[in-house]
Amino acid sequence: MKLGCVVLAAGQGRRFGDNKLLQVLADRTVLGHVLSALPRERFEQIVVVASSQGVEALCKEQGLTCLRYPGGPQSESIRRGIGAMEGLDGCLFVMGDQPLCTRKSMERIADAFLAHPKAVVRLAWGEIPCSPVLFPKRYFPNLQALTGEQGGMSALRGLDAEILLVQAEYEAELWDVDTRAQLEHMKAHLTK
Repeated sequence: MKLGCVVLAAGQGRRFGDNKLLQVLADRTVLGHVLSALPRERFEQIVVVASSQGVEALCKEQGLTCLRYPGGPQSESIRRGIGAMEGLDGCLFVMGDQPLCTRKSMERIADAFLAHPKAVVRLAWGEIPCSPVLFPKRYFPNLQALTGEQGGMSALRGLDAEILLVQAEYEAELWDVDTRAQLEHMKAHLTK
């Protein structure tokens, strides 16, 4: 089975007050952590959907395809990303502001999908589902039809979709950076 990956990195960082993805966390940027954790050999196609020149430059440094546009609602990023996944059996959506998610968890999501190719597979901590999320190709048209500030899971509304949760190794993998306080909390966590 052929899998693709879309990294959603086009947020405007309004609550953060700056481009949160380019903030330094330990030894690299927030987005740098995400890109470094990707198990690239597992994917036929990887694209980063971005709205910032700095993010585009980081992708170029890492040899990744960047789909850059002026920015807009989350559904627009999802539509642009899934549009680049033609001919693939599934697509993993990864959030660019979730820097503590590990390579091992992404590999386990991919493995769970290969064992259950009709299921939507999500990372979770206990019963709390989160991103990354891997969608089978049968839901690609639903993802393409999203509008406004709808996330990927909205594409399943009204459908009897099988959702499989894969447990994270630790809770911090689910943390995202939306505010400066959250970034400082992650920094403190990494220095423990």
